[in-house]
Amino acid sequence: MNRALLTEAPWGRAAALLAADGPSEIRLERPDDEIGSLWRGRVLRVEPGLGAFVDLGDGATGLLASGKPPHEGAAVLGQATRPATGGKGPALGAAPRLPGRYLVYTPLRPDISASRRLPDDGTRTRLQGFARRLLQPGEGAVVRAAAAAAGDAAIIRELEVLRSRWQRIDAARDEAPALLWREPDPLAAFLRDRLEPGGTVLADRSLRGYAERAAPPDARVELMDEPGWRAFGLEDAIERALEPAVPLDGGGSISLEETRAGIVIDVDGGGRKGALALNLEAAGTIAREIRLRGLGGLILIDFVDLDRAAERRRVERRLADGFTGDPAARRQLPFSPLGVIEMTRQRLGVPLAEQWALRLHS
Repeated sequence: MNRALLTEAPWGRAAALLAADGPSEIRLERPDDEIGSLWRGRVLRVEPGLGAFVDLGDGATGLLASGKPPHEGAAVLGQATRPATGGKGPALGAAPRLPGRYLVYTPLRPDISASRRLPDDGTRTRLQGFARRLLQPGEGAVVRAAAAAAGDAAIIRELEVLRSRWQRIDAARDEAPALLWREPDPLAAFLRDRLEPGGTVLADRSLRGYAERAAPPDARVELMDEPGWRAFGLEDAIERALEPAVPLDGGGSISLEETRAGIVIDVDGGGRKGALALNLEAAGTIAREIRLRGLGGLILIDFVDLDRAAERRRVERRLADGFTGDPAARRQLPFSPLGVIEMTRQRLGVPLAEQWALRLHS
């Protein structure tokens, strides 16, 4: 399914990707959302092995992770990759990225790469070659999946817009500290980054004008009489994502715990018979919950013991299949001798529980 939702809920405006069984990813609107914001800051101090603490102005401090640490007092560019939480400032990346629907423009990094979701039938090579011809020396880009369905003229126009945006940012970066740019609409950015080409945006009828502005240019907007948050169970999905345990329909449960080292997930049979059936159901539920909750980094999953290698392979496949269509890069290892599957998943944005907490305190 290639559908997204825009809705006005009692607790605020939200967007979501929709799967057959409900929302698979949720983004809550926050007026002070800073992901992607670009600053020119001043280095306050450098902590070896950690990064540089950067004054962003207005009393805010960010942590810049950089391969070559700058010296104290230096003016540096930093782009927020994670929001400020728990009294800590935003995490910053050193290489600016300006995203569009078809390209992510990297004005200071001349690499050219392509989304892994682009078909490997010559399309990826063709689009990378096309982008290479358009870019100027020193520029780079990531070709996004939506570029496959776009005409050359649309890609050229978008690159011109992104290049012009960077030129305005670059011209304004004499002062430090200063906020140079931020995403004008985080929900529109979510739809731009997540909805597949030719998708449909379902929107509350009251949001008609906003939905037509926020939807990607290749998407179709359909209006709903019933509020989308109610029709697709967004409130229930958020409440479930805040709980540490999720019951399984056939009995048993999974528990999810976030530690400093990573995410630990445990499958509990609760007296249920049939370890294979339990693990297969748990694997599908785990994939859904990881995506819905926006979890990333190192993830360890402790399944119920299985004696047969063939059964373990079935569970591995079920888990991998649960991530079909997931935009986050992921690496999954086979069962360890102790019955644990280890995987890593790219962090995309802010986990849902953290979004909810940030909204309550914004």
